[in-house]
Amino acid sequence: MDLLFAPSPAVADCVQHGMVKALPGGDYVLPAGMHPIILVILRGEIRVLRPEGRRAMPVISLCGGTRQSLRAWAAPGTRILTLAVKPGQLRRIVDFPALTIMDSWADFDDFLTGQERGEAAHCQALLADSDDTTDQVSACMALLSGLHQRRADGQGDMVLPPDGFSLPPEMLAARFGLSLRQFERRFRASYGQSLRSLRQQLRCSQLMSFVASRPPGTGAWADVAARFGYCDQSHLIHDVLRFTGHTPGQLAAGIASDDPAFWPYRVAPRHMTRLFGPSGY
Repeated sequence: MDLLFAPSPAVADCVQHGMVKALPGGDYVLPAGMHPIILVILRGEIRVLRPEGRRAMPVISLCGGTRQSLRAWAAPGTRILTLAVKPGQLRRIVDFPALTIMDSWADFDDFLTGQERGEAAHCQALLADSDDTTDQVSACMALLSGLHQRRADGQGDMVLPPDGFSLPPEMLAARFGLSLRQFERRFRASYGQSLRSLRQQLRCSQLMSFVASRPPGTGAWADVAARFGYCDQSHLIHDVLRFTGHTPGQLAAGIASDDPAFWPYRVAPRHMTRLFGPSGY
């Protein structure tokens, strides 16, 4: 990555560290992501392959979490800024829950108020007028700070405790003082998918971190499957293919090669935690 930066204090309770990155031009595969992400195209163009064809991404967009990999294309020289939203904090920036934007994205202009649209337009103008990364980061932070300030008194969504992903749903519901049905409904609104589905994605995210750091020839994939709680090797292959677009072997080979399209899997673990939290992608 070109730059890893801390969010401004005004929004540090809502977003993770941010990243500025020059993308390799051409086709690439985006791994599934558990978190909503604010994406700013500082220079160039990105198109994502959808059933209706390639869709161009807006300059500033809110991207929801995704439950499968996505194929995309970037123009040569494309440069981006990204900020992952912390779990349960999306409604402290915008006026809708994570479920609304799941597996999709929206231009900021599609959901901001009139005054906020003006601020977004001002931010875009600043981004277009400067190639200085510090100025660009400051412009984005100012926009997010304004959005967050207007919603400072609002309630965030559900946030699981640190041990929450390992607990039965009934126990979690009791902790929140909710019925199981109420808990499941609120969880889906806050995280964009069911707890069971998110746990599957979390397991694969942890597996991807292991694959990225796994020396070649350190055991069969069946052994890795058992280590991460998969029923068998085919179950592991199915999940990795769904969430990354690659088989485990292809993923390991791509990471070990100098193919620039595999850069997301080469992010250092300490940076990954800052960018996405302990759950990873």
